Amino acid sequence: MPKVVLLYASWCHNCPKAEKIWRDLKEEHDFEYEEIDVESDEGQKIAQEYSVMAVPTTVIDGEVAFIGIPSKDEALESIK
Repeated sequence: MPKVVLLYASWCHNCPKAEKIWRDLKEEHDFEYEEIDVESDEGQKIAQEYSVMAVPTTVIDGEVAFIGIPSKDEALESIK
């Protein structure tokens, strides 16, 4: 089962769009999903670990998969 981590920030205007895509897919498909604020201690550590320079950034199974907003089709394909 894939693990999807969405890194976001409260000030990010595009992050809610990415959140909606992943939340909608989570309702339809079986995968682990977590949202982490890059402004939190945990988020800062993870952002540093993956050299995140922009949000939203999606990490799937330990690899940066998307920087920005994926289309629903791209997101779905990445978790198959």
